[in-house]
Amino acid sequence: MSEFGDRKVAAVFGILGAVLIGLEGLLDLARGVYYLSVGHLGRAYVPFDQAIIFLVVALIVALFSVLGGVPREGRGVVAGAVLVVIAIVGWLPLGIASGVLAILGALLVLVSGVVFLVSER
Repeated sequence: MSEFGDRKVAAVFGILGAVLIGLEGLLDLARGVYYLSVGHLGRAYVPFDQAIIFLVVALIVALFSVLGGVPREGRGVVAGAVLVVIAIVGWLPLGIASGVLAILGALLVLVSGVVFLVSER
């Protein structure tokens, strides 16, 4: 594959990971709304908190995936490094206390970051 093809595949993986993490955030938001509607105010705090974290992480991942996919010098290395760091550092909040969508999203973000780094050889 060419360098642009590798970066395009990495961008698709990153955006797909961002979508999965964002979906997990929307599910947590819906869970928080449900807890509020049935009167469990104390239990609604954690899903809302997780939803905000997931949605912000999804936006950051999508931004760096798009920036890394643009064919310019040096952006692939920066995007790859940021995505790998987000996947590794975010593994605990994205993996342990959440569902399957966030875990798969974090795995796709890690693959995307590695492909960005390898494409800049």
